Amino acid sequence: MRNLHLLLAAAATQACDNPFTYSYLTETLKPGKTEIVQWATARLGRNIGAGYDARYRGFDFKTEIEKGLSENEQIAFYLNYRYFETSVRDGLRFDGLQVAYMRMLADPDKESWGQAIYIEPGYSQSSSKNGALRDEYSLELKYLLQHNFGAQQDWIYAANIVTEVEYKPASEEDALKLKLTQGVAYQINTNWFAGLEVVAEAEWAEMNDFEYSAVLAGPCFRHQRESGLFISLTVLAQIFGTYADKGDLNVSDKSPWEIRLKAGIEF
Repeated sequence: MRNLHLLLAAAATQACDNPFTYSYLTETLKPGKTEIVQWATARLGRNIGAGYDARYRGFDFKTEIEKGLSENEQIAFYLNYRYFETSVRDGLRFDGLQVAYMRMLADPDKESWGQAIYIEPGYSQSSSKNGALRDEYSLELKYLLQHNFGAQQDWIYAANIVTEVEYKPASEEDALKLKLTQGVAYQINTNWFAGLEVVAEAEWAEMNDFEYSAVLAGPCFRHQRESGLFISLTVLAQIFGTYADKGDLNVSDKSPWEIRLKAGIEF
Protein backbone atom coordinates (compact mmCIF):
# COMPACT_ATOMS: atom_id res chain seq x y z
CA MET A 1 0.00 0.00 0.00
CA ARG A 2 2.85 2.38 0.84
CA ASN A 3 4.35 1.79 -2.63
CA LEU A 4 0.98 2.60 -4.22
CA HIS A 5 0.83 5.91 -2.34
CA LEU A 6 4.37 6.75 -3.48
CA LEU A 7 3.45 5.97 -7.08
CA LEU A 8 0.37 8.20 -6.93
CA ALA A 9 2.37 11.00 -5.33
CA ALA A 10 4.96 10.75 -8.09
CA ALA A 11 2.23 10.87 -10.71
CA ALA A 12 0.73 13.96 -9.11
CA THR A 13 4.06 15.79 -9.17
CA GLN A 14 4.32 15.20 -12.91
CA ALA A 15 0.67 15.88 -13.78
CA CYS A 16 1.56 19.40 -15.02
CA ASP A 17 3.97 18.14 -17.68
CA ASN A 18 2.63 19.02 -21.10
CA PRO A 19 1.59 16.01 -23.22
CA PHE A 20 0.71 18.29 -26.17
CA THR A 21 2.92 19.84 -28.85
CA TYR A 22 0.46 22.43 -30.22
CA SER A 23 -1.35 23.47 -27.01
CA TYR A 24 0.31 25.19 -24.05
CA LEU A 25 -0.63 24.46 -20.44
CA THR A 26 -1.30 27.27 -17.98
CA GLU A 27 1.42 26.31 -15.48
CA THR A 28 4.74 28.12 -15.51
CA LEU A 29 8.24 26.97 -14.62
CA LYS A 30 9.27 27.49 -11.01
CA PRO A 31 11.61 30.43 -10.32
CA GLY A 32 15.15 29.61 -11.39
CA LYS A 33 14.11 26.54 -13.39
CA THR A 34 15.14 26.27 -17.06
CA GLU A 35 13.76 24.15 -19.89
CA ILE A 36 15.47 23.66 -23.25
CA VAL A 37 13.35 22.17 -26.04
CA GLN A 38 14.12 21.30 -29.65
CA TRP A 39 11.11 21.33 -31.98
CA ALA A 40 10.87 19.67 -35.39
CA THR A 41 7.69 19.97 -37.47
CA ALA A 42 7.25 18.21 -40.82
CA ARG A 43 4.68 19.66 -43.26
CA LEU A 44 3.84 17.02 -45.85
CA GLY A 45 1.45 16.30 -48.71
CA ARG A 46 0.98 19.76 -50.24
CA ASN A 47 1.79 18.47 -53.72
CA ILE A 48 -0.45 20.09 -56.36
CA GLY A 49 -0.37 18.67 -59.87
CA ALA A 50 1.77 15.71 -60.90
CA GLY A 51 5.39 14.72 -61.28
CA TYR A 52 8.53 16.44 -60.07
CA ASP A 53 7.06 19.95 -60.23
CA ALA A 54 4.45 19.01 -57.63
CA ARG A 55 7.05 18.05 -55.02
CA TYR A 56 6.81 19.78 -51.62
CA ARG A 57 8.23 18.94 -48.21
CA GLY A 58 8.78 21.54 -45.51
CA PHE A 59 10.45 21.15 -42.12
CA ASP A 60 10.38 23.75 -39.36
CA PHE A 61 13.03 23.67 -36.61
CA LYS A 62 12.72 25.68 -33.41
CA THR A 63 15.07 25.88 -30.43
CA GLU A 64 13.30 27.07 -27.29
CA ILE A 65 14.77 28.21 -23.97
CA GLU A 66 12.30 28.82 -21.13
CA LYS A 67 13.13 30.39 -17.79
CA GLY A 68 10.95 30.64 -14.67
CA LEU A 69 10.82 34.20 -13.34
CA SER A 70 8.42 33.88 -10.40
CA GLU A 71 5.76 31.53 -9.07
CA ASN A 72 3.44 32.56 -11.91
CA GLU A 73 5.66 34.09 -14.63
CA GLN A 74 8.08 32.78 -17.22
CA ILE A 75 9.89 34.01 -20.31
CA ALA A 76 10.91 32.06 -23.43
CA PHE A 77 13.20 32.63 -26.40
CA TYR A 78 12.79 30.89 -29.77
CA LEU A 79 15.29 30.59 -32.63
CA ASN A 80 13.85 29.24 -35.90
CA TYR A 81 15.09 27.58 -39.10
CA ARG A 82 13.25 26.09 -42.08
CA TYR A 83 14.22 23.38 -44.54
CA PHE A 84 12.49 23.10 -47.91
CA GLU A 85 12.49 20.39 -50.53
CA THR A 86 10.49 21.62 -53.52
CA SER A 87 10.82 21.87 -57.29
CA VAL A 88 12.04 25.48 -56.97
CA ARG A 89 13.78 25.62 -53.59
CA ASP A 90 15.88 23.22 -51.52
CA GLY A 91 17.94 23.59 -48.38
CA LEU A 92 18.05 25.00 -44.87
CA ARG A 93 17.65 28.69 -44.14
CA PHE A 94 17.34 30.91 -41.10
CA ASP A 95 13.75 31.94 -40.40
CA GLY A 96 13.60 34.24 -37.38
CA LEU A 97 13.04 34.49 -33.65
CA GLN A 98 10.43 35.22 -30.98
CA VAL A 99 10.37 36.28 -27.35
CA ALA A 100 7.41 35.16 -25.23
CA TYR A 101 6.11 36.22 -21.83
CA MET A 102 3.61 34.05 -19.96
CA ARG A 103 1.72 34.79 -16.74
CA MET A 104 -0.44 32.25 -14.90
CA LEU A 105 -3.68 33.78 -13.66
CA ALA A 106 -5.12 30.69 -11.94
CA ASP A 107 -3.29 27.51 -10.88
CA PRO A 108 -5.04 24.37 -12.20
CA ASP A 109 -3.80 22.42 -9.15
CA LYS A 110 -5.70 24.81 -6.86
CA GLU A 111 -8.60 25.97 -9.02
CA SER A 112 -11.07 24.05 -11.17
CA TRP A 113 -9.73 25.81 -14.28
CA GLY A 114 -6.19 27.03 -14.78
CA GLN A 115 -5.84 30.23 -16.76
CA ALA A 116 -2.89 32.13 -18.26
CA ILE A 117 -2.01 34.80 -20.80
CA TYR A 118 0.80 34.49 -23.33
CA ILE A 119 2.32 37.36 -25.36
CA GLU A 120 4.79 36.69 -28.19
CA PRO A 121 6.27 39.30 -30.55
CA GLY A 122 8.33 37.80 -33.37
CA TYR A 123 10.23 38.22 -36.63
CA SER A 124 10.16 35.82 -39.61
CA GLN A 125 12.38 35.89 -42.70
CA SER A 126 11.12 32.88 -44.67
CA SER A 127 7.59 32.05 -45.88
CA SER A 128 6.30 28.65 -44.78
CA LYS A 129 4.22 28.36 -47.98
CA ASN A 130 7.05 28.60 -50.53
CA GLY A 131 10.26 29.48 -48.71
CA ALA A 132 10.44 32.94 -50.27
CA LEU A 133 12.53 35.48 -48.37
CA ARG A 134 10.66 38.44 -46.89
CA ASP A 135 10.57 40.38 -43.64
CA GLU A 136 7.50 39.76 -41.49
CA TYR A 137 6.76 41.01 -37.98
CA SER A 138 4.12 39.43 -35.81
CA LEU A 139 2.38 39.71 -32.47
CA GLU A 140 0.68 36.64 -31.03
CA LEU A 141 -1.68 36.74 -28.05
CA LYS A 142 -2.95 33.59 -26.35
CA TYR A 143 -5.50 32.92 -23.65
CA LEU A 144 -4.75 29.53 -22.10
CA LEU A 145 -7.11 27.19 -20.25
CA GLN A 146 -6.32 23.94 -18.43
CA HIS A 147 -8.46 21.50 -16.48
CA ASN A 148 -7.03 18.53 -14.57
CA PHE A 149 -9.61 15.87 -13.75
CA GLY A 150 -10.12 12.19 -12.96
CA ALA A 151 -9.85 10.16 -9.76
CA GLN A 152 -6.10 10.79 -9.52
CA GLN A 153 -6.04 13.97 -11.61
CA ASP A 154 -4.61 11.82 -14.38
CA TRP A 155 -6.57 13.49 -17.21
CA ILE A 156 -5.59 16.86 -18.69
CA TYR A 157 -7.65 19.10 -20.95
CA ALA A 158 -6.08 22.18 -22.53
CA ALA A 159 -7.42 24.87 -24.85
CA ASN A 160 -5.60 27.85 -26.37
CA ILE A 161 -7.45 30.78 -27.96
CA VAL A 162 -4.94 32.50 -30.24
CA THR A 163 -4.93 35.80 -32.13
CA GLU A 164 -1.97 36.71 -34.33
CA VAL A 165 -1.34 39.84 -36.40
CA GLU A 166 1.35 39.74 -39.12
CA TYR A 167 2.86 42.64 -41.07
CA LYS A 168 5.20 42.70 -44.09
CA PRO A 169 6.77 46.19 -44.34
CA ALA A 170 8.08 45.83 -47.92
CA SER A 171 4.61 45.27 -49.37
CA GLU A 172 2.69 46.90 -46.49
CA GLU A 173 0.54 43.76 -46.31
CA ASP A 174 -0.98 42.61 -43.06
CA ALA A 175 -2.90 39.52 -41.99
CA LEU A 176 -5.01 38.36 -39.07
CA LYS A 177 -4.95 34.75 -37.88
CA LEU A 178 -7.37 33.21 -35.41
CA LYS A 179 -6.65 29.79 -34.00
CA LEU A 180 -8.17 27.41 -31.46
CA THR A 181 -6.15 24.45 -30.22
CA GLN A 182 -7.54 21.78 -27.93
CA GLY A 183 -6.13 18.64 -26.41
CA VAL A 184 -7.14 15.92 -23.98
CA ALA A 185 -4.67 13.37 -22.63
CA TYR A 186 -4.44 10.59 -20.05
CA GLN A 187 -1.43 9.89 -17.87
CA ILE A 188 -0.95 6.13 -18.24
CA ASN A 189 1.81 6.01 -15.62
CA THR A 190 4.62 8.25 -14.36
CA ASN A 191 6.41 8.03 -17.72
CA TRP A 192 3.72 7.97 -20.43
CA PHE A 193 0.84 10.15 -21.66
CA ALA A 194 -1.45 9.52 -24.63
CA GLY A 195 -4.16 11.75 -26.04
CA LEU A 196 -5.70 13.69 -28.92
CA GLU A 197 -5.09 17.19 -30.27
CA VAL A 198 -7.26 19.33 -32.57
CA VAL A 199 -6.17 22.57 -34.27
CA ALA A 200 -8.59 24.92 -36.09
CA GLU A 201 -7.32 28.09 -37.74
CA ALA A 202 -8.35 30.78 -40.21
CA GLU A 203 -6.63 33.75 -41.84
CA TRP A 204 -7.75 37.08 -43.27
CA ALA A 205 -5.58 39.34 -45.44
CA GLU A 206 -5.78 43.06 -44.71
CA MET A 207 -7.85 42.04 -41.66
CA ASN A 208 -11.07 41.50 -43.66
CA ASP A 209 -10.31 39.51 -46.84
CA PHE A 210 -10.82 35.81 -46.05
CA GLU A 211 -7.86 33.65 -47.15
CA TYR A 212 -8.37 30.14 -45.78
CA SER A 213 -9.46 27.95 -42.89
CA ALA A 214 -8.48 24.43 -41.87
CA VAL A 215 -9.09 21.88 -39.13
CA LEU A 216 -6.48 19.25 -38.23
CA ALA A 217 -6.68 16.46 -35.66
CA GLY A 218 -4.65 13.49 -34.51
CA PRO A 219 -3.03 11.54 -31.66
CA CYS A 220 -0.32 12.81 -29.30
CA PHE A 221 2.12 11.03 -26.99
CA ARG A 222 4.67 12.00 -24.34
CA HIS A 223 7.42 10.02 -22.64
CA GLN A 224 9.27 11.54 -19.68
CA ARG A 225 11.99 10.51 -17.24
CA GLU A 226 12.72 11.48 -13.64
CA SER A 227 15.92 13.12 -14.90
CA GLY A 228 13.81 15.83 -16.57
CA LEU A 229 14.25 14.49 -20.11
CA PHE A 230 11.11 14.19 -22.23
CA ILE A 231 9.96 13.62 -25.80
CA SER A 232 6.52 14.46 -27.26
CA LEU A 233 4.95 13.60 -30.60
CA THR A 234 1.76 14.74 -32.38
CA VAL A 235 0.56 13.56 -35.80
CA LEU A 236 -2.15 15.78 -37.33
CA ALA A 237 -4.22 15.15 -40.47
CA GLN A 238 -6.22 17.92 -42.15
CA ILE A 239 -9.90 16.99 -41.88
CA PHE A 240 -11.20 19.74 -44.13
CA GLY A 241 -10.16 23.14 -45.39
CA THR A 242 -11.47 26.10 -47.39
CA TYR A 243 -11.03 27.08 -50.07
CA ALA A 244 -10.62 23.42 -51.03
CA ASP A 245 -8.21 22.70 -53.89
CA LYS A 246 -7.43 19.00 -53.40
CA GLY A 247 -10.58 17.05 -52.63
CA ASP A 248 -12.00 18.54 -49.43
CA LEU A 249 -8.62 19.95 -48.38
CA ASN A 250 -6.88 23.29 -48.80
CA VAL A 251 -3.28 22.36 -49.63
CA SER A 252 -2.24 25.76 -50.98
CA ASP A 253 -2.26 27.31 -47.52
CA LYS A 254 -2.08 24.36 -45.11
CA SER A 255 -0.39 20.97 -45.36
CA PRO A 256 -2.60 17.86 -45.27
CA TRP A 257 -0.20 16.31 -42.74
CA GLU A 258 1.81 17.82 -39.89
CA ILE A 259 4.08 15.79 -37.64
CA ARG A 260 5.62 17.57 -34.67
CA LEU A 261 8.34 16.16 -32.41
CA LYS A 262 9.59 17.96 -29.30
CA ALA A 263 12.52 16.76 -27.17
CA GLY A 264 13.82 18.61 -24.15
CA ILE A 265 15.08 18.71 -20.61
CA GLU A 266 14.13 20.69 -17.51
CA PHE A 267 16.71 21.51 -14.86
